[in-house]
Amino acid sequence: MKRILYLFLVFLSPGLSAQTVVTPEADVQFHSALVNNEFDASGQTLAPSLTIATLRLAPYVGLRFGEHHRLKAGVNVCQDFGTAGSPLDVRLAAWYQMDREKFTLAAGIYPRSLMKGRYSSVILSDKVRFYNALMEGLMLQWHGEHHLYELALDWNGKKGADRREQFNVITSGRVFPLSWLTLNWEGMLHHYASSAAVEGVVDDMVFHPYVGVEMGNRLGLQRLAVEVGAIAGYHNDRRADDLRVPFGADIVVDVRNWGAGVKNEAYYGGSQAPFYTKTDAAGQVYGNQLYMRNSQWQITPDSTPGFYDKLDIYWAPKVGRAVTLRVNWSLQFGYGGFLGHQQILEAIVNLDRISLKRKQIN
Repeated sequence: MKRILYLFLVFLSPGLSAQTVVTPEADVQFHSALVNNEFDASGQTLAPSLTIATLRLAPYVGLRFGEHHRLKAGVNVCQDFGTAGSPLDVRLAAWYQMDREKFTLAAGIYPRSLMKGRYSSVILSDKVRFYNALMEGLMLQWHGEHHLYELALDWNGKKGADRREQFNVITSGRVFPLSWLTLNWEGMLHHYASSAAVEGVVDDMVFHPYVGVEMGNRLGLQRLAVEVGAIAGYHNDRRADDLRVPFGADIVVDVRNWGAGVKNEAYYGGSQAPFYTKTDAAGQVYGNQLYMRNSQWQITPDSTPGFYDKLDIYWAPKVGRAVTLRVNWSLQFGYGGFLGHQQILEAIVNLDRISLKRKQIN
């Protein structure tokens, strides 16, 4: 059996010599979140009031072979609090990974956490980040001292009787021309096509370039950043012959010290979720079946241009390399004034590349 496994690994990487060392390793990811959304102040016009309390556990085992190659497999298990006795949400993950000095590749069903780019709520909502923690396809990543670029394909819908064919292409980039200046982008192309039962195709694309200035080091703070950018969308419901090309501008200010911070994001422009309340050929509302971003990006109920502001007051103490804790209170303003608020508590543990040797975790 060992000989067969060895020959299989050599077949996957023809350039490896007969002296290739195969090393077992493991990863463990744990994420628990309590999210309380209170949007009754705005009549739940753009977002519903709801509470999410859940945990996610993802153990992975794998083999490292050669200098840069890995094969890994495991499961991603989710369980909402208060649902004892209900079936667990269990998904298989299995992927090939190549890690070089300036390039990383992943192929298969791999954790979204492999992506190192920054993605705001106009690309991915907190709910999607938690419940859809796996990507199905391919990821390419170029990284260096002064840059990080990544591009990923997530084929998240094979056409079926009631399942729409769909895929996402997600990208981000970050360049440091100066120690205090960054040039950035984030974007998504989402193709939402037909199922066997329902015809219709919707194209959902968003691109967000922005410039960042970081002055925290100069002022003795953990972070003092200002980011200014534009958000452009392309939304086309081909069945309804309805094309929208919204445009807007945003500014983000983030101040943090001693683990505590205040972050404000302000946007003015068109709706980046204009079909959220529209229906498909079967009369079903598109909603979050189509959009992976926060529903507040509708901006207004009729998708006309408007204002959206999100103020976060948070505490994220540095516990250690493997542990992240976060407490966040979010106040949101927009259509009609005060939209509502969120309270978020999170605990994340990420133990990666655990080998047979003892590994010290600070």
